[in-house]
Amino acid sequence: MKTLLLVLPLALSLAACAPKSLYQWGGYEDMLYRGYKEPEKMDVMRKNLEAHIQKLQQSGQKVPPGMNSELATLYLQTGDKAKARNYYSAEKDAWPESHVLMNALITNLDRTNKGTQQ
Repeated sequence: MKTLLLVLPLALSLAACAPKSLYQWGGYEDMLYRGYKEPEKMDVMRKNLEAHIQKLQQSGQKVPPGMNSELATLYLQTGDKAKARNYYSAEKDAWPESHVLMNALITNLDRTNKGTQQ
């Protein structure tokens, strides 16, 4: 019993020191799961994800890694290449370590846009 009385306050104090998440994900994992499980709900996911990103930007918080590119891909799936390009660029700007992949995706988008304009 004495051991429990000594360990319990220590455990509680350590739990209070646990780091909070660096990013506000806004239910991203749940949205992603539901979106892929029920593809007809992807439109709702896209709108919610875009609203969450705008909310983060307006409050001065950093958008979590990969969130802009996920939204870009959702727009690409709907055929909106301009918005896809904008969000891939936003991902590249926010996360410089992603620039190689984002540049490749943007280059491919630009090539397909040139091919459809001719």
